Amino acid sequence: MKLIDILSATPIPIGYRLAFLTNFMREPLLRRMEREYGLIRPEWTVLICLVFRDGLTSRDICEVTEQPSNTISRAVSALLDKGMIRRQTDPRDGRRKLLYLESAGREQHDAVMAWFTEAEAHLTACLSAEERDTLEALLDRMGRDVPRWQQLPPYTAETEND
Repeated sequence: MKLIDILSATPIPIGYRLAFLTNFMREPLLRRMEREYGLIRPEWTVLICLVFRDGLTSRDICEVTEQPSNTISRAVSALLDKGMIRRQTDPRDGRRKLLYLESAGREQHDAVMAWFTEAEAHLTACLSAEERDTLEALLDRMGRDVPRWQQLPPYTAETEND
C-alpha cells in the first residue's frame, strides 16, 4: 500500500489531500533550504512575512502565522545574527521593535522562493489553466473563511445550554 491510497479512505478527504500535497511539495524543499542555506522553517516564515510587508513586529508575525512567540523570537534572533534582517525602534511607539528585510535576506528569500515556484508549477502541471484558476479561487475562498470556522467547535469549546 502507498500513502496516496489512503486519500479515498479517510474521513477527512479534503484536509488529508491538502496536507498530502503540501507535505510532498514543501518538505523536500525545506530540507534543501536548511542544507544549502542554513535556514530553518521558522526563519523562512519570518522572511516570507517581511517580503510581504516590511516593518512588522515579531508579534505581528506570530498573529499572521499562528506560530508560537518563542519560535518566532528564536527565528528573528537567528536572522539578525545572519544579517538577513534588522530591528529598529518604532519612531511612533518606542516600545515596539520593527523588523526590516536586509538585502541578504531578500536574496535568500528569492533563491528559495524560486524553488517553491518551480515546484508549484510541477504540482499543477496536470491541471488546465482553467482548472488552476478554479482551484486557486476555491482555496482563496476557503482561506478567507478561516476566521468564521475557527470560532466554531472543535476549535472552541461548545457552550452548555442549561
